[in-house]
Amino acid sequence: MPVLMIRYQVADEGVTEVATAVENAFAAVATQQPDGIRYAYLRNANEFIALLALDENVENPLPGIEEARQLQATVAKWAVGTAPAPQPFEILGTYRVLD
Repeated sequence: MPVLMIRYQVADEGVTEVATAVENAFAAVATQQPDGIRYAYLRNANEFIALLALDENVENPLPGIEEARQLQATVAKWAVGTAPAPQPFEILGTYRVLD
């Protein structure tokens, strides 16, 4: 199962806007209930981490969800430093998080 992680920091004044965009994206995902994905978002102050696990042969459905695209645009607006990009990770162990 491919797992992608995106980690980034946002300017202090953008934290609320990014957090709201995350909430909106998750509401849309919950409504559409795409199959074959596990999705989580974490925050610590102005640092955000997104985790996305895709079942084998499942294409990422998030680009097809308007609110997820709006989240990307909001992150691009407020991200500090280099543009955040998904990085692939290998799962070494998990308990009820990504399985």
